[in-house]
Amino acid sequence: MGKTRQLLHRLFNLCGYIAAGFLIAILVLIVVQVIGRYVGYATPGITNYAGYCMAGASFFGLSYAMHHNSHIRVSLFLNISEKFRFVLELWCHLIATGLAIYFSYYAFKMIYWSHKFHDVSQGQDATALWVPQLVAAIGTCVLSLVLLERLYLLLFQPSDPLSPTYTPSNNK
Repeated sequence: MGKTRQLLHRLFNLCGYIAAGFLIAILVLIVVQVIGRYVGYATPGITNYAGYCMAGASFFGLSYAMHHNSHIRVSLFLNISEKFRFVLELWCHLIATGLAIYFSYYAFKMIYWSHKFHDVSQGQDATALWVPQLVAAIGTCVLSLVLLERLYLLLFQPSDPLSPTYTPSNNK
């Protein structure tokens, strides 16, 4: 495995750790809110921050899950025929990669406009919206990298264990 792929795999694993950190942050925020209610202290905007953390966990978890083949795949059509499997995998990966890149581009464009217009959240926290949007944009950008790597493996290295069409029998 080359140094570039090792660096990418470290990035994908780092995204998993960041997603786990966001999940822990959700736990801490909920506990703080429960304790605050118990002692009579109002915690304004804490549910908004929990929502931002949920978005962070989701978007950073996408690349980690895709890299470790943990996404739910509907392989009913892929297993119909070995003859068409490569074409179907290629079609799925091309569409997924295109959509991820498209979403990444517009997510960063949305950040630009939110920052330019000083857009803030509607809740009591009045957080600058470009901050939680940045998390979604970075997570989607890393997902695009995972999909590009998988597309590369599908086309040029089908015998790689991370390739979508890899099976131990075709490793000759």
